[in-house]
Amino acid sequence: MQAHPLLRSFISQAVGIGLFSIAVALQCGLLMVYGHCPFGVAIGDSLCSLGFLALSGYCLWYVRQVIPITQVQTVLALFVLLLWSVSGLLGEVLTEEVSWSSYAPTLPFRLLYGALLWIILTLWYALQSKQEASIETEDSTTRQVETLPPTPTPTPAEVEVIDRISVKDGARIHIIDLEEIFYLQASGDYVTIFTTTGQYLKEQTMKYFEQSLPSPAFVRIHRSTIVHTAQIARIELFGKETYQVRLKNGVTLRASYSGYKLLKEKLAL
Repeated sequence: MQAHPLLRSFISQAVGIGLFSIAVALQCGLLMVYGHCPFGVAIGDSLCSLGFLALSGYCLWYVRQVIPITQVQTVLALFVLLLWSVSGLLGEVLTEEVSWSSYAPTLPFRLLYGALLWIILTLWYALQSKQEASIETEDSTTRQVETLPPTPTPTPAEVEVIDRISVKDGARIHIIDLEEIFYLQASGDYVTIFTTTGQYLKEQTMKYFEQSLPSPAFVRIHRSTIVHTAQIARIELFGKETYQVRLKNGVTLRASYSGYKLLKEKLAL
């Protein structure tokens, strides 16, 4: 079973909490403006109803993997929206401001708002599942390629080992020492270099940097990522034959199965 997207990194969790706070603030404002609710009632209503919806949305990720039947998921969505539409009453009970006559006119707004949030969450989950399947296919293909006879590699005399990288930015030229680099990532026909002072775009190939950066200081852990091993804080199992490399600056990088094996070999783990 795939890990929940919100549990992959601290950044994902922070973004989730931020989006939840924005949704609560938006609903609270709409209830105050269009429902003429006092602030205390509106905030209690929003926290209770959106808390229920957030918990249901969190569980939806696992339900989609266990029961991937569209009809069942549709019935579940209708059931959740029905409960969501009246869950705000709990917030009003807590604030001792229960009034069905003022609550009932807000039901169409609640159903529309809840359905919109649920649809956005469902589409995001579908995108995450598609990306996970693509990564697993890529890793499987990589393992198959590894069984083929190795292609000839340049002799040490043919490979230029670099100790710094120069990047041209308009009329300026930046000189980047290798110690400043966190990792390098493929960006189309370019390579983005992430450093302690910022990001730099270099018109070069990943193959060039894989051969030219000193080893084991730099290891290619994915076909699109080369990491500076001195910046690694820890390595975690992420899924079936899939790993995460967490850097000291908090960034989490994906490592393929072959990249993880190479990293273990270079670091003598």
